[in-house]
Amino acid sequence: MFKKIVLTFAFAVIYMSTFAQNSINNYKYIIIPNAFEFSKSDDQYQLNSLAKFLFNKYGYEAYFLDELPEDLKKERCLGLVAEVSNDKSNMFSTKLEISLKDCYDQVVMTSELGESRLKEFDKAYNLALRGAFETFQNFDYAYVKASNNTMDAEMVTAEVELVSTEALSSEKKVEPETTAETKVATAKVDVATDNTTNLFYAQAVSGGYQLVNSEPKVVMVLWVTDAKDVFLVKGKNAIVFNKNGTWVYSENDGKTVTNKVLNIKF
Repeated sequence: MFKKIVLTFAFAVIYMSTFAQNSINNYKYIIIPNAFEFSKSDDQYQLNSLAKFLFNKYGYEAYFLDELPEDLKKERCLGLVAEVSNDKSNMFSTKLEISLKDCYDQVVMTSELGESRLKEFDKAYNLALRGAFETFQNFDYAYVKASNNTMDAEMVTAEVELVSTEALSSEKKVEPETTAETKVATAKVDVATDNTTNLFYAQAVSGGYQLVNSEPKVVMVLWVTDAKDVFLVKGKNAIVFNKNGTWVYSENDGKTVTNKVLNIKF
């Protein structure tokens, strides 16, 4: 006898149909962080302010994280994050490199090295950044909307058939398929609600947000998508999405879909 078990379950799937955006012309904005990774304080040596000034001076549209325009707040993939590295500096010279990363933390463009041998740090970093920026100063930038970059989120239903075959006695006649026993099971979807006192604060990071609790401790990292109010969860087979004003965490482990309401403050 053949036994057929059909598992039916609903889960959230992100459909991505993307054309590689390999030119900064496909991005409308430049996002300047308040501090670069090597900085010991916000806007150290006024480098962040200088970066914003230079991008705006040469035809780009640059903003700090706390002053983003409304369309960029809703769709972070419209912008590139400017990151500056001093990894190649040494005791004799200051060397800076500017990288522009998209909302998936992928490098779209990197500058040539800017270098200074001045001993005063503020002057050396200023001069090195201006040298690195010549790459973007000489680039023929003009924003062109990427029409083929789409991502839609929707709920879909999948059916998985698990077929097991019992050993048939050579003396028994195989029954017609129409008499096969069929069992249908629906995967259980667990729904839990976080205690409303567990408030998570969303802090902007490169490529998305990190959720921080009251300790403060980072409990989750959310990557932005082109779908409105839908985020991928770093390191999990899960998404976070907004449903009727409520933020929902939905995880699929291949067997069970677990939904949990989150109290998030952006």
